[in-house]
Order: sequence, then C-alpha cells, then structure tokens
Amino acid sequence: MRPFRFVPVLVAAALAVGLYFASTRDALAVPSFARKYQTSCQTCHTVFPVLNPFGEAFRRDGYRFPSQNGSLDSDAIKASVIALGQQEYEKTFPDSVWPDKITEAVPLSIMVNGGVPLNLPGSDAKAAAGNTFTWSGIAAEMHIFGAGSFNDSLTYMTQVTLESNFGAPASTFDIETAYLLWNDIVGPRHLVNLWVGRLWAPQLTSFGLHSDYLADTSMPATSVAGLYSGNSAGFSLGQGHHDGVELNGIAAHRLNYALGWVGSSTAVTSAIPNAEDVYAHIGVKSGGVALDGEGKYGPNVPDPRKPWAERSIVFDLFAYHGLTRFDNGTGAVAALTATPAAHTLQDDRFNAAGAVIHGQWDSLIMMAGVQMERHERPYRGASAASGGVPGVADYASGTGYLQYDEIDYVVWPWLVPGVRAEYTQTTVQGQSDGQLLRLIPGIAMLARPNIKVILSGDLEWGKNLPVVGTWGAAGGALVPTGADAKFQAETINAAVAVAY
Repeated sequence: MRPFRFVPVLVAAALAVGLYFASTRDALAVPSFARKYQTSCQTCHTVFPVLNPFGEAFRRDGYRFPSQNGSLDSDAIKASVIALGQQEYEKTFPDSVWPDKITEAVPLSIMVNGGVPLNLPGSDAKAAAGNTFTWSGIAAEMHIFGAGSFNDSLTYMTQVTLESNFGAPASTFDIETAYLLWNDIVGPRHLVNLWVGRLWAPQLTSFGLHSDYLADTSMPATSVAGLYSGNSAGFSLGQGHHDGVELNGIAAHRLNYALGWVGSSTAVTSAIPNAEDVYAHIGVKSGGVALDGEGKYGPNVPDPRKPWAERSIVFDLFAYHGLTRFDNGTGAVAALTATPAAHTLQDDRFNAAGAVIHGQWDSLIMMAGVQMERHERPYRGASAASGGVPGVADYASGTGYLQYDEIDYVVWPWLVPGVRAEYTQTTVQGQSDGQLLRLIPGIAMLARPNIKVILSGDLEWGKNLPVVGTWGAAGGALVPTGADAKFQAETINAAVAVAY
C-alpha cells in the first residue's frame, strides 16, 4: 500500500473540519471537457480552476486540444458523437443544411461552492459583520456549465449560476457566461479569432480569469471607482463578466493579442450608458510550452510526471478605456421622504494601463503586476440640503495605482502554498494619498481531482483611507482611519468547491 495515498484527504479534511467553507469565489473548472476528451482534470488543471501550461493553451485555442502534428480538435474527441446530417451535404450546400456533429452525452457539468469566514477578534471585519463565525454561506453558489464545440472552428462556453442570498427573501439566478468562439477565421492556425457574447472577462493578460491560487483572479479585485463613491458601480479592472466582442489571436506560437469592446458599468439599473469600454492587450512568452501549445518547446521539454512545471517568463501590457455611471447623491430631497426624489446621474470616464510579468522555474511560480487608473469624475457630490435644495456636484479627477505580487510553490500536484500582496494608492480629495496594503498567505489543495479546499488569511494595513466610499466599497475590510496608520488581521478563510 502506498504510504502517501491518504495524505491529501487527511490534510484537507483536518482543515475543513476546523473552518470548513469560506468566502465565495467565482470558480471555473468544467468537467464537460473531461467527459468530451475522456481525460483527467489534471490534464489541464493543477488545483482547479488554475490551469497548467497545457490547460492555458487549450483555453487560448478556443477550448480546443492543441496539436503538435496539426490534427483537428475532433481527432482528439473520445466521447461518442452523433452525426447531424451526412458528410456529403457539404457538396450540395446551400441546397442542403451544412452537416455537423454533437457528442452523445449532454455536455453539462456542475460545481457547488460556498463558505464562511472566521472574523478575527478586534478586527474591523468582525465589527462590520457583527459576528465571529456563522454557517451562513455554506452553500453559496451552484454553477451549471455547458461547454463544447459545434465543429472544429466554432466552440461555445456557458455558465448559469444560482446564488444564495444568505437569508434574503430570494436567491438570484444569473447567466454569468454565454459566448461563441469563432476560431481560425483567416490565416494560420490561432491567428484570428472572434469571441462574441457574455465573455468571462476582458483578456488583459495571457492568462485566464481564474488563474490565481489564493485570490481566484490574478488582477486585484480592488475597485478604485468604489473608493471614491460608495454607490458607484464598483468596477474592477480585468474582472468578469462582460457582454461584448473580442478579437484575439496567437502569432508565431509565442505572441498573443486581444482587442475588445464590452459594455460599460452602471450602479443605476434604469440608466444603462452606451457601451464605451474598449481595451487592447499584447503578451509574449519565452521558454516553456508555447502559448498555443503547438510551437517548439523552450530549452526544457515538459516532464509528463509534472505537467504543471516549466521554465518560462511571460510579459503582458494592456490599456483600457471605460465608463462608470452612478448616482452622485446631489438630487433634490423629496418633501415627505427626506430622500432624493430621483437619481442624479454622473459619468466617470477613466483610462487605465498596466503591465504584468509571470515567471516560472519548475514548480516555483512568481507574478508581479502594476496598473494605473485615471478617473475623470469619480467623486460623489455634496448631499442635498433639507427643504428640497439640490446638492452640489463634484467634478474633480482622481488617480489610483495598484501593485500586486504573488509567489506559489507546487509541492505536490494537490498541494500549493503561497503568499500574495496587494498595494493600492489613490488620491483622496482634500487629504493625503490613501494607502492600503493587503497580505494574503494561504494554501490550496485537492482532496480529489474535483474537490478543492483553500485556506487563506487576510491582513490589512491602511492610512488616509477615504471616508466617502470607504475601502469596504472597494473590497477591503479595514475601516477608514484618517492620517493614522492602522494594521489588522481581519479574517481566516477556508473555501471548498466540488465539481462533477
């Protein structure tokens, strides 16, 4: 009997019994593909939803199997398929419907995830929640995925989510993702692709949205817009999900690009602005598995015993122009309700740019990124006075800077410890620059290929945090402190997700 056979189960169970679930994460791991290709989840993932180099190539190729010999995706499918028409119909088109194939099994899969945090004594997180520990959120979300291909160039990805509101009158039901991927439109393989629908997220780096072991997304979830205005849309750069269209591709196996146009964000549902958000990204990879998984390997050929390991460096640059619409709070006060009679809309246009470097040396993974956001009109105005007098709008500009780093080490394919740091600085009207530093140590593990447990902590240091909006509206837990610096250990989180 192998001595380490039950180690991952025991480790995961011990942590799960202590804290069990944790803060909700929007996770992605689609067993639909495991069924389609009749392969293990570890073909594409380490601790899901994080993808290994082959899995990232599969995603970039439009959810199609990379091929070193130029074979088609359909050649790799092992599930039984049903022909939708005879192949000869291609010769009689348009007098016949163009034939196709679908897999015999329904391409659906399910994920359940949820959690509860342990709010540490004396923390602002405990003060805000009013408790140290509850079981609220033990079953936070259920995702239903449908993913597959119509043919060798047209694929699709869908995700429907049922989310619990933790005691609220009703749960929410949302189509989070639903888009078509038209791949290899013209030119060499993977050079020109068009993805249309509700995308996972704008591709601002060479990696997928859920590519982080500890924070789920490699780009910070901190909302710079949320810092300036408590009722802003809370837009966070690089996060999902967005309706729109993206043109992307891979050139010479090592260079990839993306150009996109997606919907703008709003916190006033009755006044959706014109779609104005556009972005551009370019990335290059040296060493390791090629971006499309089909070019020549770097100086180190992948070890089949360690499919996550490679020696590589990826460098990304991106730019983004966007629009956030919110109620600036200056509407006249209604005589009987003492609340604004109507929304007073304010458009905050912003420009952002950033760079990310991702390096790997066998099992050691390091990432560092920086981004800047320049907002045109991010502040709320002065509140309306009593007697129905409107408030005064504030059209001052603001700038936010974010820097983030992470280091992880794949001890075993089921055990990945790491630590993440995020630093945010933003101009605060009439004050010195606001600053927030977050440290997130943690460990990600698999009890089984489709059962994940993550244990992490949240330590925060802040100074000159803005009173209007607060860092809570931007994703932090620390309460504004003014000019005095403040440091707190906020929470310990444990998360569990099961995919099947």
